[in-house]
Amino acid sequence: MSHVPDRPAGVQSTDTDLRETRGSRGTTLDAIFDVLSAERRRHVLYVLYRRSDDVAVEDLADAVASAVGANSARVVADLYHVHLPKLAEEGIVEYDRDAGVARFDTCSDQFDRYLASAADDDGEPLRRGSDTTPLSEF
Repeated sequence: MSHVPDRPAGVQSTDTDLRETRGSRGTTLDAIFDVLSAERRRHVLYVLYRRSDDVAVEDLADAVASAVGANSARVVADLYHVHLPKLAEEGIVEYDRDAGVARFDTCSDQFDRYLASAADDDGEPLRRGSDTTPLSEF
């Protein structure tokens, strides 16, 4: 029988004890870091977090392209085929491909903490907005 040393106080593994319940799925620390690892995906989240309504993918792409200095048409393609499907799969964003809209979904406190930390590191103020917050402010 092998002996597993006790973890130091306050240290948790990345297994199920770091999962926070979100409906029937949990969000692991690895999944959170994977989601936040892509610059464009982070900026998508910053824009959607600040809005409480649906955002058209094209408008979202314009805001993200402006923030990261990229071509808007290329960002639209990346959002449709890569970033929004991943965020929807993780349960972070509601994404309606047919309607071409996305919105931030309610996430765990754990995810919100890491998103706020990433926003701070990216120099992006992160506060919940309203339907009237113009996308040009992003």
